[in-house]
Amino acid sequence: MENFGLSMLLAILALICGISYACMTLTRKARLLARFPCPGKFPIVGSIPYIFGPIDDAAILFENLINKFGRRVVLWLGPNPLALVILADADGAQKILSSVNYDKGSFYSHFKWLLGKGLITSDGQLWKDDRKLLGPSFKYQKLTGFLPIFNKHSKTLVEILTRTQNQTTNVYPRLARATMDFIKESAFSQDSNFQINDDNFLAATRMALDSFRLRLAIPPLTLVPIIWDRFGLGKQDKVCSELINQAMSKAIEKRKIALALEEKSGMSGADVNYPIQKPFIDVLLDSKSEKDIIAHIVTIFGAGFETTASGMNYTLFLLASNPSAQEKVHLELDSIFGGDINRDVTLNDLSDMKYLEMCIKEALRIFPPVPLVSRNAQEDIHLSTTEKSYRKELRLWFSSVKSCKIRSTTRIPTFSIRTDFSQRNAQLDIHTHIPFSAGPRNCIGMKYAWIQMKTCLAHILRRFRVSTSQKREDISLIYGLTLDVKPQLEIVLTPK
Repeated sequence: MENFGLSMLLAILALICGISYACMTLTRKARLLARFPCPGKFPIVGSIPYIFGPIDDAAILFENLINKFGRRVVLWLGPNPLALVILADADGAQKILSSVNYDKGSFYSHFKWLLGKGLITSDGQLWKDDRKLLGPSFKYQKLTGFLPIFNKHSKTLVEILTRTQNQTTNVYPRLARATMDFIKESAFSQDSNFQINDDNFLAATRMALDSFRLRLAIPPLTLVPIIWDRFGLGKQDKVCSELINQAMSKAIEKRKIALALEEKSGMSGADVNYPIQKPFIDVLLDSKSEKDIIAHIVTIFGAGFETTASGMNYTLFLLASNPSAQEKVHLELDSIFGGDINRDVTLNDLSDMKYLEMCIKEALRIFPPVPLVSRNAQEDIHLSTTEKSYRKELRLWFSSVKSCKIRSTTRIPTFSIRTDFSQRNAQLDIHTHIPFSAGPRNCIGMKYAWIQMKTCLAHILRRFRVSTSQKREDISLIYGLTLDVKPQLEIVLTPK
C-alpha cells in the first residue's frame, strides 16, 4: 500500500512536470517565443535557477543576461509558467510603450494595497477617464503656478544644508523631505513642514517603501497572505495604510473647509505674479469619492517624492564627479541670476537653464530612478527586427492563453536601454531614454518633476559647489520600485 501511494505521488509529480514543461515548449506562445533566446528552462521552476540570487545583484543579473543573450530575452517563471519577456532595445520599447493595447502589468499589483486604483495601478476605461480628468492639471504652463511653493521649500532646504557644509554627507534624505513638502502643498494647498518636523505620515511613508521593496525582493512571501501575516508584515501594512488614510482624510476635510470659506468670502488665493494653478485635490473633489481621492493623492506622493529626490541626488553626485561640467552649470546660473543666490526662480529662468537640464537628463540616463517598466499585452503585436533568426512578421503573444492559463508580461529595463544612447550618434531618442516611461502610459507628472528638479537644484548650486571622493565604478545598483544604490552617495557641499 505504501509503495502504491509513493507511486501515485511520483506519477502526479511527473504529470505536473510534463504539463509545466509542455506549456513552455509546445503551446503557440511557447513556439513563437522560442525565436527569442532563453537561458534555459526546467519543469516547474522554469528559468528560475538561472536568475536566482540576492536582490542586490538583480541589476548585474539583467546586464549579464543582455550581454550574453542579446537585447530580447525570454524567461519562464514558476510551475504555472509566466513568460517574462525582457526587452532592452529602443525599437522593442517603442513598439510596446506606444501601443494602447497594454495593461501596466502584474508587477504593479504589489502596490494596490496602498495605492488603490490610482493612475499607476488602474487599467482600462477607469485609467483612461482618470488620466483625462487629471491631465490638464499637469500641463507645463499651469504647473509653473507652483513655483512659489518650490522656491519657498528650496530655500528652506538650502538653509538646512548649510548646517552640513564642508562635511561628507548623504543629502538624499533632505532632498526627499523637500520634495514631500513640494507635493503636499501643491496637492492640498496647505502648509507643509516635513523638512522641519517629523510626523506619522512621514514614518508611514517609510514603512510603505520598505514593504514595497520587500514584496519585490521576496515574491513568495506575498503568494499566500497567511505567510505575509505570519512575519508580522500584514499588521505593519495595516498600520501604515491607516496612518496614511487618516492623514489624507484630515487634509481633504481641511481643504473642503477652506474652499467653503473662500466661496463664502469671495477670496482668491492666486498670486498675481504667477499663473493660477489649483491644487490637485480640487480637480478630484467634485468627481471622486474620498477613497478614490486618497488613492490618487497617495499615488502622486508615491510616484513623485522619491523619484524626484533620487534624480536630484544622482545629478549632484555626477556633477561632483565631473568638475568641468559643474563649472559650466555655475557659469550658466551666474549668467541667469547675476550672482544673486536668493532670488526666486521664474518661468523665464527655467527656460534658460539649458545646460543644467542636459546634466539632469544625463543623470537620469545613467541612474534612471525607475529601473523597470512592466506591461501586459492585450493582443498580438509585431516586433520588427533585422536579425536573421527572427521573421519580420513575427507576432508575439503576451496576453493570457486560456487553454494553458499562462500569463505573460514584458519588462523593459530602463537602465539597460540607456546603453543604446551611443549607438544613435548621441541623439537622445525618446525610447532610449525613458526615466518617465513613454507612450500613452508615461508618467503624468514628468513636467511637474522637471520644474521641481530645475528649481531646487538652481537654489542649491547657486549657494554651493559639490565634490565627492566616491567613484562611479564603486557604486552598485539595486533594483526595486525605484533604483537604489549601494553604498549611499555622499558629497561635500562647499559654499561658493
